Amino acid sequence: MEQDFSVPWTVLDNWIGVALLILIDVVLLVIVSLKPAHQLAQSAGIVLAELAYLLPVVAIFAWKRISWKYVRFSKFNSLALGLGCGLLVGAYLLVLLHNVILVALGVDTQGQEILDLFNQLDSPGWFIFMGAIFAPLVEEIFFRGFLFQGFRQKYGWKIGIVLSSFVFAAAHLDPVAFIPTFVLGAALAYLYHRSNSIWPGVILHFSVNAVGLLGAYLATQFPSLIPL
Repeated sequence: MEQDFSVPWTVLDNWIGVALLILIDVVLLVIVSLKPAHQLAQSAGIVLAELAYLLPVVAIFAWKRISWKYVRFSKFNSLALGLGCGLLVGAYLLVLLHNVILVALGVDTQGQEILDLFNQLDSPGWFIFMGAIFAPLVEEIFFRGFLFQGFRQKYGWKIGIVLSSFVFAAAHLDPVAFIPTFVLGAALAYLYHRSNSIWPGVILHFSVNAVGLLGAYLATQFPSLIPL
C-alpha cells in the first residue's frame, strides 16, 4: 500500500518558516554577543535557543489551522530503528573522516568545542538535559516533520533531504560542524521518509546527543581516560 506523503502546507510556508528561524537566530546571536556561551548554556537562555526551532511551526500551524497530526506522531515499524542504526554507522564513518581531516589541518572539531564548554560550566546537568532530551524533539518537529515534508511534497524526497539537511546544518551556526550536521540531518530525513513517523528520528537523535554530551562530560571529569 502506497504511503500518503501529502501535507496541508506549501513550500512557501517552508521558506516562511526558515525566514522566521533566521530572524530568531539573529536575536539569539545578539544575546550570545552580550552573554558568554557558558552562561547561556546553564540558564533559561538555552530553552529559548531550542524553542527557536518550534516557534515557526507553531505560528504557521496556528495561522493555517493545521493539525499537529501531520507532523506524523504515528506508530512505526520497529525495523525502522535497525535502519536508523545502519544509517548512523555510515554517517559516523563520514564524520570520522571529516574530523581526521580537520585535526590534520589543525582545526578544532565540534567535540573539542563541547569539551571546552563543559570545562566552563558550573553545573552541566541542565545543558545535558536540554541537549539530549528537549533538542531532539523540537528539532525533529521542525526539520523533518515540517521542513522535509514540505520540500518532499514540492521537489521529491531526494531534493527534500538535501534542502532540509542544508538548513539543519546552517541553523546550528557552527561552520566546523556543518558537514557532520548535514550528514546527520540527511540520515534522519531518510529515516523519516522510510518510516513516515517522527519517532524513529527522535529516538536516534536522542541517542546521538545523549552519547555525545555524556561522553564529553565524562571526558572532562576523567581526563586521564583521553589518550594523548
